[in-house]
Amino acid sequence: MTVLAAALSATPARAAGSLVLMDAPPAEASLSAGLSTRSWPSAPGGRARSSDVLPAFEYLHPNGAFVSTDLGVGWNLAPLLWSAETAKTWQVGARLWPQFGRPSRVTPKGVDRLGSRITTEAFANVQATEWLMLQSGFSWGSGRRHNGAQFEIGATSGIPIGDDLIAVTIAGTAANAAHLRSSYGIGAAESRASGLPEWHPAGGWMDWSIALSGEHKFNERWSVSGQWLNARLVGDAARSPLTQSRSQQSFSISVWRKF
Repeated sequence: MTVLAAALSATPARAAGSLVLMDAPPAEASLSAGLSTRSWPSAPGGRARSSDVLPAFEYLHPNGAFVSTDLGVGWNLAPLLWSAETAKTWQVGARLWPQFGRPSRVTPKGVDRLGSRITTEAFANVQATEWLMLQSGFSWGSGRRHNGAQFEIGATSGIPIGDDLIAVTIAGTAANAAHLRSSYGIGAAESRASGLPEWHPAGGWMDWSIALSGEHKFNERWSVSGQWLNARLVGDAARSPLTQSRSQQSFSISVWRKF
């Protein structure tokens, strides 16, 4: 385990997207559970926020399979494709991941609500150096008709603080027209019903973000992890009549016990 990977082993979801980053598969099956307090934008581009205290769970298998409230349900195929040593550097696989929409309570009158979706993401990460992780992900299945797609790229490095490390991630998200129109678009019928101008976003860059995340281990069983993320909407997403704030912030703090 590298210090950088340890600090990033629990990376929570964010409204604008979520790159996956995990440690190499463990030598033996690992089970952890705990509680998380989370806060995130209630809707794409919105000012309203949602907050909750939720259970946290993570199961990691030596073959790369994982079930986690932070990572989703998926499989890191690196141990099967290459040697165990290579799997410490590369992460390649797929996962199922929820994407939240726009609930009725924060949807302008006359605009169609956007339900939550389960998306599929293919990911590929490489630890280029001891202090630099390069990340990428391509997801599909979002939007009202499940035909939305997103592509994310990112780079993560770390700042040592005593025995711990604060990881800094810079990332960007691009999306196709189907995703952007579902999250930020206003059709002709919606415009007539709501009084808002029509808005038909084209595919392109959706946001750029910076995130700080870290983990502190109290002992072999107990630890605490957290993340703060600020995504800045750009392009047609930023100019949408539905966008109330271009800055989309989320954070989480989780307390873990390893069994």
